Amino acid sequence: MKSKTILLFLLFFSICINAFSQIDPNQETSTNTYPLKLVMPKVYPIEPYGIDLITIQVGAFDNYQVSSTNGFAETDIAVNPRDPLNFVATDNRVTGFAGTPLIYYTTDGGISWLSTSISSNQGDPVFCADSLGNFYCAVLSNGIRLLKSTNKGASWTSLGNIVNNSNADKEWIAADQTGGPYQNHVYMAYVNFATSASVDFHRSTNNGVTWSFVGNMGTGNPNPGPNIAVGPGGRVYLAWYNGGTVVKVSTDGGATFGANVQASTHSTPGTVGAGGRYVLKTNIRVNAMPQIAVDMSSTSRRGYIYNVYATNPPGPDAADIFCTRSTDGGVTWSTGSPVRVNNDAGFMDQWMSDVSVDLQGRVWAFWWDSRNDDPTNNLTETWGAVSTDGGLTFTNFKIGSAFNPSVIKVNQGDHYYLGDYQGIAGRTITFPFYTGQNNTLQDFTAYLPDYGISFDKTIDSINAGSTSVVRMRNPVMGPYSGTVTYNTSISPSPSPGTLTPSFSPGNVRNFTGVSDSVLINTTSTANVPLGLYTVTVTGAETGGPRTHFRTYQIRVGNFVGIQQTGSEVPQVYTLQQNYPNPFNPVTNINFGLPKGSFVTLKVYDMLGKEVASLVNNLNLAAGNYTYDFNAVNIPSGIYFYKLSAGEFSDVKKMTLIK
Repeated sequence: MKSKTILLFLLFFSICINAFSQIDPNQETSTNTYPLKLVMPKVYPIEPYGIDLITIQVGAFDNYQVSSTNGFAETDIAVNPRDPLNFVATDNRVTGFAGTPLIYYTTDGGISWLSTSISSNQGDPVFCADSLGNFYCAVLSNGIRLLKSTNKGASWTSLGNIVNNSNADKEWIAADQTGGPYQNHVYMAYVNFATSASVDFHRSTNNGVTWSFVGNMGTGNPNPGPNIAVGPGGRVYLAWYNGGTVVKVSTDGGATFGANVQASTHSTPGTVGAGGRYVLKTNIRVNAMPQIAVDMSSTSRRGYIYNVYATNPPGPDAADIFCTRSTDGGVTWSTGSPVRVNNDAGFMDQWMSDVSVDLQGRVWAFWWDSRNDDPTNNLTETWGAVSTDGGLTFTNFKIGSAFNPSVIKVNQGDHYYLGDYQGIAGRTITFPFYTGQNNTLQDFTAYLPDYGISFDKTIDSINAGSTSVVRMRNPVMGPYSGTVTYNTSISPSPSPGTLTPSFSPGNVRNFTGVSDSVLINTTSTANVPLGLYTVTVTGAETGGPRTHFRTYQIRVGNFVGIQQTGSEVPQVYTLQQNYPNPFNPVTNINFGLPKGSFVTLKVYDMLGKEVASLVNNLNLAAGNYTYDFNAVNIPSGIYFYKLSAGEFSDVKKMTLIK
């Protein structure tokens, strides 16, 4: 009986396997094949992935860590045209480089980021968004696979391979956002290395469901790196590299294109390495691929097209970022007068750029920059620039802190690799999306434009019953305009007594595109316990996602005669000659600290006997100080005063004459 039951169970199990094997839940629908069995499109659901937003302070400004695990460069980002706070972003997570491919998304303007996983692929992810707010992501997968999200990036459906050519590489996609006759159009171009690095172009007229091959648009050398943008009226701009930026224009929704137009003439940045490729720094591969963006604002520059690229300019500089523009729909370009975007005075490297135009017509660019490099030629920072005059001039600013490309590069045989592109996108706020921060391959972003917070001192020393005065500086990155409300908290809370901060001229500041500053006056009651207190200042944007905070400290003690002068920080320790000298009975002793130090200042007579202890092992912040020494109780004579601060000490002579 028992054996019969087992046989019946095995028979039933076998029937179930055969039945259910007719449907493969993991197979992805292809629009270019006709399956003989029912195959459901695979949907990548919302996963419980997400990270607590980690803030990295870069001077007065903040970077935000989006990913919690390493990806691999080639970061890209897109914004929803119907929701300027909704972004999707990703990086090149492919087998051998990183782990499970992830797509990140935010619906609150970067306050929080979540992620969802997609199936494995061969990399080169790029995004676009259509006029309905749908997102598309193209990846290499023995050809080019297309994914689509209809819920702001929370989940993704595979539309299958739209190209089944394993020689396809460096694809780019764009969608019509004009709401006109081509509002359902999605466009894709890629390099076909099977036909001498030709640029092939495809389009979809039904939001990515089916695709048609339009044609071979041209060739490039050594890697064309095509790029697509869509402008007013649904005009499609296709750009690639071939001895400079070549642009074709379509006025019929990508069905046909006009003749080639030269948007710039430039060479590949860097120098030719041992393997025959163009490289920078420690043999890291670079390229001259153009990035283009169209002004879709309602300003007078609506329809302007911007072409940003890295090149090796004449002279000793191996790599700079330049911009050309077209003001007539791509017919003519400022090819003969490109604008240098980076403004460094040296001969350091700038590379891997991208460009975006927001709804105010501001042109944002960002790139990797070595202007603050060390002598070993290893350090790189993330820098950006903004133009408010249609690309005629650019204002530079630092976005991310330094990293060493040699730490995160990948060996590609005869050279090293850090990807071929990185992305920037935005409408009301703009997010660059980049890697490298802290020498990791995690992903980061920052608000553009933005306001920052810094202080003229890190520690202010006061007596109980007096008032601390600290200047809060509020620099701007880009032409930030908005209203910010500042508040403070103090830890630990004194008991007994109170420390009461106030802002002068007020805690609500209206930015108009330029930097600002206010005074923070913190009044101490006489019974506040002596000690160190931390003041946290938080600035929250009204009606926006930006919130920043910084801290400084107030040391409440029994300080007599010492005060900090000015906000400048000296380069070295200094002890100055007292003034007046000779004196009777008061003189000023000035000293400078390049960094925070425990300070002792004492007075000795001719025999080396201590006659006065002015400052005794007091922790002072970096800055310049003055001490008013009153020698009313000391007889006339020659004295010596000695300053000790860390490993520094110095002695000077003074004369008291009564």
